[in-house]
Amino acid sequence: MTRSKTNKSKSATSAKKRTIRRNNLSTSRRGKQITSKQKLTLYLNEALAIENAAVQRLQSRIKHTKIEDAKQRLQLHLEETRGQQDRLKQLISDLGEKGVTKDKAQLPITTPPKSLAKTVEKMLTPAELELKAAKEDAIIENAEIILYDMLTQLAVKMNAADAIPILTQILSEERSMADWIRINTPVMVAQLWPEIEASVVMNEE
Repeated sequence: MTRSKTNKSKSATSAKKRTIRRNNLSTSRRGKQITSKQKLTLYLNEALAIENAAVQRLQSRIKHTKIEDAKQRLQLHLEETRGQQDRLKQLISDLGEKGVTKDKAQLPITTPPKSLAKTVEKMLTPAELELKAAKEDAIIENAEIILYDMLTQLAVKMNAADAIPILTQILSEERSMADWIRINTPVMVAQLWPEIEASVVMNEE
């Protein structure tokens, strides 16, 4: 009888410890408790860091692209992106929180594995590099679409009425840029194909 009571006591103690561990884990997963304004400021600064990096990339793309239509559209999007920076900064300031970030995020650009990187670098023609850059543009724009769509929905949940129209406008601009890339991809491929084709050695029959 004594042994049974001891086992029950040990089981109860173990169960209590497991409950405490689960509660601690649940609390840690919830993250630090902060106000909705602080949380929204964090989200907006994350978006701003992406736009800071995007400005730098767009400037480089405008400088290096040889396709005039692409150059003009990238220039327009650069102006839009600078406007997005200004609106995000103003939103953060209006929330009354300190710290508008000047940092640049890492843009979601795909890179080949190390085993292929050198080969790819040597074999790609300027025309193929142009298409690669356009593909990277599309990846970035679509990532931003997801970002601002999600941000807009979070702003609705937080009742951040001032943020919603601004985020909706930015989302519309990102969708417009992504659509332009998608629609004009066949034109770019057709324009660049002769150079790519010329680099291919035809198989002997």
